[in-house]
Amino acid sequence: MLAQERRFAAIAAASADAFRHGDYHQVRAEDVAERVRLPRGGEGDRGRSAVWLYNEVRSRRVLVALAVKHAFDEFTADDPVPPPPRSLPEARRLVVAALRRVARFHRVERFMLAQVRLGIGDISTSEKRLPAGQSRPVWETAGVYGATAAAGWEGRITAYAHYLAPRLELAALTVGPPPAGWAAASAERLSELAFRSIADDPEGAVDHQAAALAAHWFARDLFPLAGEWAERLDTAERAAEQAGPEGTARALETVVQVLLDGSPLLARAAEAGGELAALLAADPADRRTLCDVTGRQGIALLRLGDLPAARAAFQRSLAVARELASPDEAAACAVRAEHNLAEVLVEAGRPGEGLRRLGEIGERRARGVSATGTGPAWRGLTLTRQATARAAVRAGRTVTGVTLAEEVLADRERRLGADNVNTASARVTLAEALLAAGHPAQARHHLTEAMRLRVQHLPPEGYWPQYDIVRLAEIELAEGFPGQAARLLTAATVGTGWFARQVSPGLHAEAALVRCAALTASGEPARALDGLRELPDDRAVRRARAAALLALGDAAGAARVLTDLAEAEQGLDDDLPGRAERLLLTGRAMRALGREDESEAAGAALAAMGGGSLDAAHPLVLTGRLDLALLRVAAGRIEEVPELLGPLLDRRPLAHGRPPLGEGHPLLAEARSVAVRVGEPPSSAPRDRLWEDA
Repeated sequence: MLAQERRFAAIAAASADAFRHGDYHQVRAEDVAERVRLPRGGEGDRGRSAVWLYNEVRSRRVLVALAVKHAFDEFTADDPVPPPPRSLPEARRLVVAALRRVARFHRVERFMLAQVRLGIGDISTSEKRLPAGQSRPVWETAGVYGATAAAGWEGRITAYAHYLAPRLELAALTVGPPPAGWAAASAERLSELAFRSIADDPEGAVDHQAAALAAHWFARDLFPLAGEWAERLDTAERAAEQAGPEGTARALETVVQVLLDGSPLLARAAEAGGELAALLAADPADRRTLCDVTGRQGIALLRLGDLPAARAAFQRSLAVARELASPDEAAACAVRAEHNLAEVLVEAGRPGEGLRRLGEIGERRARGVSATGTGPAWRGLTLTRQATARAAVRAGRTVTGVTLAEEVLADRERRLGADNVNTASARVTLAEALLAAGHPAQARHHLTEAMRLRVQHLPPEGYWPQYDIVRLAEIELAEGFPGQAARLLTAATVGTGWFARQVSPGLHAEAALVRCAALTASGEPARALDGLRELPDDRAVRRARAAALLALGDAAGAARVLTDLAEAEQGLDDDLPGRAERLLLTGRAMRALGREDESEAAGAALAAMGGGSLDAAHPLVLTGRLDLALLRVAAGRIEEVPELLGPLLDRRPLAHGRPPLGEGHPLLAEARSVAVRVGEPPSSAPRDRLWEDA
């Protein structure tokens, strides 16, 4: 390919020189061939024959296409790719500037491009008389000149595509990550269109030609890539740019609404929300709007993972709510802000405190709510109950979390129907609760059903659809398929740099953490450690690092990480599942180091959390019991094993109507295996009989 590119580059330079100085019909193949200069060692080759040239290009269309490519590359040699745009109006200006450059090139090379215009449609007599079965020439199109030649054979000018493609990709990244090859294909179409339209209108105004071509590209390529919301956002952002001092706030309000209601661009939404809040703060008449805007900005910041900024936005919303003139309005807005602040507590590692506050808020919101209908009061109540279910799960109260999540789902199905997107949201919460409670198979059922609905209503690269993919990966990991979990997250948008910049660095980091856990579980702890080094050094990352070090055989390194983590946990928060995981890992590390007393102490501390700080059937507590059972088997103390395995093997339903572990759970399978080894096989007789067969 490199040799072909060198030949085509030399032919392109010779062709451009020939058509700059001669009319198309007067330039012969010999005129171009004698201008070709191919480097041979240290000396320039003195030209080629017309036969050689024909064998290389096979068509005068290819000659003129290569001529444009060479001349345009010279014209744009010192034109660097600009920085990424931050909004759609900036993206439009970037594309217009690139096309203006193309249009100016047409003015500078007016004579040569007139000859190219004649030549690109010229079909030679030999081509018209191609023998039956003879196909078009085959060139290596991976290089820019090879691709230009192939397009020229077909009568297309793609000489501007190499220049346009990176600029079009930057413009596209303002709304979403384009698929592989999208920018190159789009640039080729735009190059051909730009050549035809500008060459056919040599007297047209350069700025108008560039703006018209950019508008066509936005409508033809960019808006269909992202969806209908992108066109609305483009209109809103341009209106905000053009609005006067009096209209800027209203225009920005529309921008924020479009960003939050339809787009995946949470980072841009948080930024625009901050701009709008600053404008509204100076107007006492807009206190209600300011309250709403700061609340919605806080939600965007919460999704981004910027918890301090989210807390500040919600606190400001609460303060403004208390200033509202209407007591009813003030109370409703204040309780909404308090709900959001409680959600920040849950995300910040204080789920117990968040659960307590959400319970109080739920009691207040429940007063006077009708048993039917979908009014604002009920919407606030159901959101608080959904958040309460999530907080219960995060606090280690998985049985309560499942029960609450089921109640929320049943209520929404009754009021909204099974196919409503908000019903799907409640189904995701139930899936999360079931996963945490040890029932990944049931969690998968509910999650996949919710994903089917949510993807119909939300941008697929947005926060919630990608959130669902992270949860699905966690289910794969819990069911014992870590390789599938890692592959799922590797291919997902949530793992891209675009998602981290534009949508949510927090969810991006969470996805990376789950992927590292999957790599550890699938026997690739070294890769997991490499990935963990790129993440913020919080407690979840430290636990994952300790697990990877243990899998790598570095128990001493794992022990050091866990000792530092135990000190960091003192008095900081009530993330009890996190502490339970740290105790589980500590027991394994001490065991690997031969420090049996410390291992037993960690196991006893974990067991003590069951039924107290955590549910007795919490999967982490059950995993600790299984670890202890395996130790007793190794030590020959098999008489203690049945008592340790009892809660894992128990198939009686808990308060949420399910046994401690779902069928197919790896913990249950391993517990049954250990029970068989010690001569205490669990009963295989079915508890229920099919009534028709009785």
